[in-house]
Amino acid sequence: MADDDAFGVLLRRFRASADLTIEQLAEASGVSDRSISDMERGVSRRPRPRTVEALADGLDLGEADREALLTSAREGRNAPPAAPANKSPLPRQVADFTGRAAELAAVARWADQANDRSPAPVVAISGTAGVGKTTFAVRAAQTWPIEEQLFVDLRGLDAKPLSPLTVLSRLIRAVSPAVRAVPRDVDESSALWHSLIRGRRVVIVLDNAISESQVRPVLPPHGPAVVLVTSRRSLSGLEDVHRLRLDPMPEADATALLGGIVERSGASEPQLRRIAELCVHIPLALRIAGNRLVSRPGWTADDLIARLAAQERRLDALAAGDLQIKAAFDLSYQQLSGVTRRLFRRLALVPGSSTGAELAAVLVEEPLMVTEDALDDLIELSLLQQRPDGRFDFHDLLRLYASSALDREESAADRAAAVRRRDDWLLDTVIVAGRHFEPDYGPGKAGTTEVIELTSTAEASDWLRAEAENWVPALHTAAADGADQRVIDVAEALHWFGDSWFMWAGWEDVYSLSAQAAERLGDDSLRAVHEGYLAWVYIATTQENLDAALSHAQVALECAVRTGDRRQIGWANYYVSWALKSQGRHAEQIGFSRAAVADFRAVGDLEGVPNALIQLGMAMIGNGDGDAAIPVFEEIIAVVHDPATAPPTHIARLAEHAALTFLTGIEEEAGRWANALRRADETIPVTALLPEPSGYMVKVLMHRAEINAELGDYEAARADLATMESLREATSNLVSRDHRLRERVEKLEHALAAHDATQSSR
Repeated sequence: MADDDAFGVLLRRFRASADLTIEQLAEASGVSDRSISDMERGVSRRPRPRTVEALADGLDLGEADREALLTSAREGRNAPPAAPANKSPLPRQVADFTGRAAELAAVARWADQANDRSPAPVVAISGTAGVGKTTFAVRAAQTWPIEEQLFVDLRGLDAKPLSPLTVLSRLIRAVSPAVRAVPRDVDESSALWHSLIRGRRVVIVLDNAISESQVRPVLPPHGPAVVLVTSRRSLSGLEDVHRLRLDPMPEADATALLGGIVERSGASEPQLRRIAELCVHIPLALRIAGNRLVSRPGWTADDLIARLAAQERRLDALAAGDLQIKAAFDLSYQQLSGVTRRLFRRLALVPGSSTGAELAAVLVEEPLMVTEDALDDLIELSLLQQRPDGRFDFHDLLRLYASSALDREESAADRAAAVRRRDDWLLDTVIVAGRHFEPDYGPGKAGTTEVIELTSTAEASDWLRAEAENWVPALHTAAADGADQRVIDVAEALHWFGDSWFMWAGWEDVYSLSAQAAERLGDDSLRAVHEGYLAWVYIATTQENLDAALSHAQVALECAVRTGDRRQIGWANYYVSWALKSQGRHAEQIGFSRAAVADFRAVGDLEGVPNALIQLGMAMIGNGDGDAAIPVFEEIIAVVHDPATAPPTHIARLAEHAALTFLTGIEEEAGRWANALRRADETIPVTALLPEPSGYMVKVLMHRAEINAELGDYEAARADLATMESLREATSNLVSRDHRLRERVEKLEHALAAHDATQSSR
């Protein structure tokens, strides 16, 4: 008898040709549907002749087909017993499985929905090499009260992965040992497999899949079977599946897993955390590191940490017997070719922890669209991940592997050229992006660079912020290489952008490098500018090391005086004044503020005059003479409204807002509440014109509410508080984060409540 003439296979063919379901054939023949299912699955291989005749009648077979079915049944009854079944059991579960509680719960929830009336739940489990996909799937499969558990290693990363037909054959023989021959056609084998597991509670683990086509024929059309598919690929082409990506473990779970392995090593909690960090919380790396430590009695935890901390040795150190993290990565890397392979290697040259697609395109020397396709390929194979903000990164072990591949496969000259191309592009783009904020340039005039087109200040700001982790190292490299003018050009281009991101900690690096570059160039004019910028950093951004702020401001003044440039002398005096204010030295501040005002007026510096006047007014207030400052702040308002003296619009608005705010404060301090209310009312429309005005508006409203309460207008005070409440979300809950402001709000609310109580008691 030929292999494909087996009774069960033949019966199913005749039923399919007659276009009958099992239930319909059962009704037509009088044979139960369970019996028919058992016969088709090969579970029942010795049907009685009377049963076969009934089936033939129900199928309305012709004479030849009837005889073929009867002959097949007779030969099945005479066949020798089937060989012992290959049950394809699950691998041994590790005893120290740790964590993944949320992920296990998610899979259990999906599996609990399995029934014979809905599609079989399929869970695609993806993740990078060593993250524990197989271990997780086995743990999940052994957790549920399932009748049968089947496991097939699809060998997706081998040179010859299992074919879909081979996978089906193994599964068919595992659930139905009596099936002596599996159809050689994938569709027919798939149909047989589906019929065999119909109605059976079984969990199937398909481990290490290479593609959708390898597993799709196995997926049952209906439950209660459950399928878990693990793959380094995301298998994004699979339809109607639950997706679960396993990431490196949280620190606590990683440390717990490691601690369980090395519990007798005497390693402390901080040492365990450090080892886990060096293993980037990857379970395979943690297990290798732990095994190495416990198998070497002469080692301490610090010995292992020292080996892992040396980047050039870390991948080699993460090997214990046949467990090797490098070998795990090799299997993924071998799947790459062409542009994708080159891109993976060169991503090791990204200075920061992440990159945008544009920088990746520069590194790989390909158009952006080609690069984006290659990035998608790397994500698909779990060699790269895309963060919620759209940027790309990989963990440190993959970075080390990529760096090793780069050193091995590309010449030193090619690597150096890629680094130069990277840094040139980054710094060129910084200059273009920074110029979007300069009055003399702006969008449309700032220039362009390759790969990326910035069309607005918003796009320029987003790029500068996102790529700062990469362009700052490029700036350091330029400084180390002696490209001093290049450093100056970058820092100058960023000057106006600083007002939009003044709390960024990186400004200290930028302007320290530019001040040092100006000093090396021996250019007093440049030194005056950049020492002043550095003073601004310590005053306005870090708000620490105020002695350094004053020192740099004084150097700026010395350099400016040597140049004789009155405008630059004015700015240096301004920075000295500001630095003195930050130290509370208001009496000294007054002289430098007045000098700055005089310098700016002498050269017609429209930006400088209002800024210096603000410093002068603050110095007078700080020195205890607020009334003397009133004409100064009123002059600022006059200056910004006079077309002949007005600075650029955004500076004018900020200056007027500051002047009105200080005037309000002076009147409050003096108890002149009507005047204070007038100034506060004048401040509101000016504040509304500021960029991102909500934070400023909250503070102005707070002042006005307090003033209204002092004047006895409690309804107006309550209205101001209500308006503040509506703005709190827009200002990231400013009131809840600002302790002093919160105290003022609470004090005013108590005063309003007390007033209401008094009114009620009357």
